[in-house]
Amino acid sequence: MRGPHTQLWPAAGHQQPRPTHKQRWLLRSDQAYDPNLPSMVLTKEDLLAHSRYIRDTLAPRIAKGNNPVSGKDAFDLTNLRSALEELHKSPVTLEILSFSRIEKALQKIVEAHGGDWPPDIVTKAKDLIARWDESFGLQRVRTDLWGQGGPLEDFAQPGGWFRKGHTALPSAENPARELEVKCNLGRAHQDGHSDFNIGDWWLNSAAACRDGIVDNPFYRISSDEDVAYAIAMTQQMETNVANDGSCSYTPLSTDPGVFKLMATINGGQRTSVRVLRSWRLQSPLAPVGGIRYDGLYRVTSYGVKLSYNPATDSDVWHYTFHLQREPGQDSLEKALCHPSSDQLDDWEDYREDMWEGILAQDQEPPVLGFEGKQRLQSIDSGYFSPNPAEQGVLKS
Repeated sequence: MRGPHTQLWPAAGHQQPRPTHKQRWLLRSDQAYDPNLPSMVLTKEDLLAHSRYIRDTLAPRIAKGNNPVSGKDAFDLTNLRSALEELHKSPVTLEILSFSRIEKALQKIVEAHGGDWPPDIVTKAKDLIARWDESFGLQRVRTDLWGQGGPLEDFAQPGGWFRKGHTALPSAENPARELEVKCNLGRAHQDGHSDFNIGDWWLNSAAACRDGIVDNPFYRISSDEDVAYAIAMTQQMETNVANDGSCSYTPLSTDPGVFKLMATINGGQRTSVRVLRSWRLQSPLAPVGGIRYDGLYRVTSYGVKLSYNPATDSDVWHYTFHLQREPGQDSLEKALCHPSSDQLDDWEDYREDMWEGILAQDQEPPVLGFEGKQRLQSIDSGYFSPNPAEQGVLKS
């Protein structure tokens, strides 16, 4: 969630109609460039889309040595020139840069040291970067993660969430670490996609819970008294990943939702469930950061195994569900494009803020289940979600 839609172009007082879909930059490649088209009208949302396109698609394609003066690259570069001209003529604020990360896209062009980028585009990118650095200091450009419209909005309330500069660690008065997570249960307990898109991404499971794609931040099965609606996988919960979209899912043995997940195939009434994957999931499909929605899966069968747990000196039931991705929805490749470059910017800021926040509280990292900064750099700070192997230890 990145805040309300606000128009950036044109400047105040200059009336100009928004371009049609065919005139929008980088959205179509089958239309020849027409210099007589009206000037671009770009919003910060447009700039975000363009920044992603440059960083995640256009720059890697040109870096592969493709001829940028012909085909789709030529069309994209022609439109990129037009966009850079508009950026040169129009005022840009720190808020716009923080939202769109367009400066990161231009830095990508400059850092290529020319390469196959046309020299005029490199020069214009350098000029804009220098101007913005002088005006704002580009080291200040970052998303306000906990601010209005930020990905962790609502997570900095007194006594609630831990964040840099706020005291909200579990205390002696709250040894159980009871966390009140705002959750849209009405949305979380809807069948199907529930208006979410494949590839939707969050910094942590609590943010996913807040938005209502799951009903808890602890990687338990999301369910009501009748049936399951969603599962979020982390650590060793997924195995047997196959090219046909099937996999095996092993929830926590103490998860009460296992019986509701069984109900999705019992009684002859099969129901799909939403599947999310955390970056800590030991799977080739895990995102490199955060937690991502990968689409609808159907439970095709399940198995139960009884094993002895020496730690508790008791037998434990383990459930394994075999899942098959539903046909007729967006491909998994679409999901695998996330987190995008700008989302990874937020991810890195999030990890940095969380570590600095822990140090600011003068607390030892093990309080949150962390083994030190080196370990934190390879795991999500995920302060809301218990390790499935260690109930009560807060990890993602």
